Amino acid sequence: MNTDVPGSTLAGGHLGGELMTVMIVIVGGLLFAVWHSFSDALAWRIFTAYYSAERKKITHKLAFIFGSSSRCEYCSAPVPALGLIPVAGFFLMKGRCRACERKLSYRFPVFEGLAAVYGMLLAFSGVTAAEFAVSLIAYLLVWLVVSTDYRVLLIPTEAILGLLILGIVYLLTMKNPHWYELKDTGLGIDLAVAFVWFFLFHMLRILSGYKMGLADVRLVLALGFLLGHPLALFLPGFAAMLAIGFYLVRRYSILIYAPSDTEIPFGVFLGAGYLLLNLAGRLV
Repeated sequence: MNTDVPGSTLAGGHLGGELMTVMIVIVGGLLFAVWHSFSDALAWRIFTAYYSAERKKITHKLAFIFGSSSRCEYCSAPVPALGLIPVAGFFLMKGRCRACERKLSYRFPVFEGLAAVYGMLLAFSGVTAAEFAVSLIAYLLVWLVVSTDYRVLLIPTEAILGLLILGIVYLLTMKNPHWYELKDTGLGIDLAVAFVWFFLFHMLRILSGYKMGLADVRLVLALGFLLGHPLALFLPGFAAMLAIGFYLVRRYSILIYAPSDTEIPFGVFLGAGYLLLNLAGRLV
């Protein structure tokens, strides 16, 4: 006698699929939260080694960047293992350094939490493992740009070069894997959009009397490669809207820090714009 119940089998399979989706989303969030913590620590070490007032004291810069442990920004005391847990570590430490008792910035749990949400949404969108890996690498490089530009109005050339290489690899191997067959215009359109914005930003830089940095122009090209058509079309305008919104809010709040009242760290908003457009493109 056959006792199989087709309805229960389908329900079991559906439930198993939902559980798998939930697990993937949770893992994606955890990966991005941990990755942001690492990216932030790396960005701080690069800033300290190359751009801070203490840079001349650091003779072995690469060893400092890749071999140092996480330390308090005020007293340089090592961060305990509990403090390294993304989001939760801040609260387990009660928001203070145990060595010097200085209050830690809320930016740590806030940005780690936002990174976790970003990773969860990215995983939920159904990206492939390779695309997820590209997003992780791009996030690290973008955070180096955002963190450094926001502190000292400079964009590391190495980060832009990394984004350029990553963008080209993404276009040739994932977005347009059969480009060599020359059967469609996808790659040509992607490159054209990125280079048109690159040219227009060059013109804008000249017309503004070179008030815009050359690094911003190069960053537009690199992020244009990573976004491709049609998202790259919206990047500069979206970044400008984010910049205007930030400085309007800052005008009425003394709690919001900005590196300058006259210069805009546009790399910050290009980077943020890329992250948001990349996510929107996956979800829509």
